[in-house]
Amino acid sequence: MGIGLRRLSVLALLLLLLASSRPSVAQLTSPYDRGFQNKTAVADTLTERLLAQRQAIRAGTDAQALESAVDAKTYILGPGDGVYLNVYAAHFLDQDLTLTPEGKLIVPKTGEVDLAGLTLPQAEEKVNKLLLREYKNPDAHLSLRRLRSMKVSVLGEVLLPGVQTVTALVRVSEVISKSGDLRETSSLRNIEIHRPDGSLRTKADLVKYYLTGDLSANPHVEGGDIIIVPRAMLVFTINGAVGKTGTFEFSPGDKLSTAIALAQGLKPSALLDSIEIARFSPESPLRATRMYISIKGGEDPELHEGDVISIKGSGQYHASRLVSIGGEIEYPGKYSIENGETRLLDVIQRSGGILSSGSLTEAVVLRRSGVGSWESDPEYIMLDRMHISDEKHLTADQYNYYMARSRQLGRSVMVVNFKELVEKGDLSQNILLRDQDSIWIPRERGFVSVIGSVNNPGNINYMEGASYNDYINRAGGYTSSADVSAVRVINSRTSTYIDPRSDSHYIIGNGDTIVIPPERPTFWQNFQLVTAVTAQVLTIVAGIFLLTRK
Repeated sequence: MGIGLRRLSVLALLLLLLASSRPSVAQLTSPYDRGFQNKTAVADTLTERLLAQRQAIRAGTDAQALESAVDAKTYILGPGDGVYLNVYAAHFLDQDLTLTPEGKLIVPKTGEVDLAGLTLPQAEEKVNKLLLREYKNPDAHLSLRRLRSMKVSVLGEVLLPGVQTVTALVRVSEVISKSGDLRETSSLRNIEIHRPDGSLRTKADLVKYYLTGDLSANPHVEGGDIIIVPRAMLVFTINGAVGKTGTFEFSPGDKLSTAIALAQGLKPSALLDSIEIARFSPESPLRATRMYISIKGGEDPELHEGDVISIKGSGQYHASRLVSIGGEIEYPGKYSIENGETRLLDVIQRSGGILSSGSLTEAVVLRRSGVGSWESDPEYIMLDRMHISDEKHLTADQYNYYMARSRQLGRSVMVVNFKELVEKGDLSQNILLRDQDSIWIPRERGFVSVIGSVNNPGNINYMEGASYNDYINRAGGYTSSADVSAVRVINSRTSTYIDPRSDSHYIIGNGDTIVIPPERPTFWQNFQLVTAVTAQVLTIVAGIFLLTRK
């Protein structure tokens, strides 16, 4: 028993010594870790809450986003700014300091100096004067370490009006964003920034800032500023040869140059000597006084609320006029033309010329608009509507005109003889080209097609100067069922039907097609056809009958 008690006493003594030698929770944690204790309910004192708040503030100010490097010559110091003091004559004074709420810098073992409202170079000069009391050549330097926090008020047409905490160098647009941003009715051009005493310090024009990048239109805020966003009430309108037409908010003092800048500038086609400004007066709101401005001579009048600005532009300025050429050509593609000057042969030569494989007899010029376009033919439009509704109402002349124009309008082919133009230099065929014309040089086919009621239908090698009968003879001649009176030739260029018997001047061209239709069936031909078909049907029926019997 005595030994057992002694062992327990020794064990208890060891535990007591261990407990007294272990550090407390408070000793293990730094002041900036005590916010964690609050969350875990280990401690909840006013001191620890203040330390946690200071830690959050430090975390926010240590990573401040800047739009550019701070200019020491223009940055104005104020209460709460953090600076680093470096003294060449007394390095033990080197340390991180913060301006007091009164804007003073307390230099250890030396004194205090008021730096509020000064730039860094001005502040250095003042600190050096203070240090000269103790040191011969102090050579003190200040560098900005932390931007001060400050409070500004945002009132008016914002979603969340009230007081916002921001850092120095923050601009008006950023403070408004922190206030929930603008309403649909908010003014963007007449935002006022007042001092704490109510006097107007400056104005902001966010439209000018967003459209032109003018930083002066989006100024920095200062501690105690009161930002007032009014409702948008005043406007002007600009139309014509500018980058962005429409209605813009008006700000007193706007000039014509301001309106042009907000409209993203003038187009190259703008006419600068006849800009119209229509001005309405309250006494006569329906009648406008018009003035014409020439900004060539430096005129830049001030605008009034409600002005309507019209800037004319040349409709032909750098208008794109192109024609395309394709097929058997050296360099097919699109080529620019001068309206009323460029001719067919000019483009053919600029594109490298027609290849030897190209067919001059089948080459065409297609026109998309103007001559040959159904938009310019009201007669055709009327007949087309009548044809769709009831073809029987068309007279014979109307029907013939409608069908002829339909074939022509389908391709809008210009009448050009390429063979005469290229080989013989006939300049009467060298037509003026228009915008969007198309030149097509097909591959020379080298044959004439003979189809229909001939003994050997097919393609016959092209024979220059040969008649349609020559080709029919080469195709084995007519069959017994051929309707000789109905022979037609399809022109390869225009796809039109030609009666070679009545048009004795027509010359069969390379690529043409000769069609020989059969005669209409007679009674005996119909009887023979019906008999043959009936016999075939009876044979099939008999076969099926025999198969089913088995």
